[in-house]
Amino acid sequence: MSCERIELVRDFAFEELDAAGRRSVEQHIAACGECALELQRLQLTAAALRIVPDREIPQRIAFVSDKVFEPSPAVRFFRGIWNSGAKLAFVSACLLAAAIGYSAWHRPLEVRTVVHAANPDVSKQVEEAVNRAVAAVREQDRRAAQLELAAVEKKYDDRQKALMVSVQENFEVMQKRLSSYTMLASADMSRETGQ
Repeated sequence: MSCERIELVRDFAFEELDAAGRRSVEQHIAACGECALELQRLQLTAAALRIVPDREIPQRIAFVSDKVFEPSPAVRFFRGIWNSGAKLAFVSACLLAAAIGYSAWHRPLEVRTVVHAANPDVSKQVEEAVNRAVAAVREQDRRAAQLELAAVEKKYDDRQKALMVSVQENFEVMQKRLSSYTMLASADMSRETGQ
């Protein structure tokens, strides 16, 4: 374009001019055929752009080479387990249970029978040890209960003594007040009778 006011025509087409600028460009377009043609082109382009729906630009474009760099399913599986504490704990518990089950299944039976054959009194000794332990625990519980009961009784006795002292003090105060009132009443009666 050879016209020097073409920039103003573009601003006019996209409605970016103030009122004075629009009047000036309208007068110029009426006189300049080249700018009038450019204005028509710009108006057609703007109308076409308004018709096209707005679409969001894709965040990432997938390339063919992405599949080359994608980890294998096994690697993705182990990364998923390793990055999650709950999954890792569950898998660890399953492995531990499997190891315990395997060792129990493959444990030689001769060892168990030899131990029982060599010590037939083992169950009796175990039972006696358990009975002694239970008796000791019961004795400890009984002593602890006695100590607690003694502490509660002492606390109750102390509270009872404090209550009795308080009642005695209140009783003495009431007796003093009663004797004061009695003396005042007898003094009032003697004044009334003496008058």
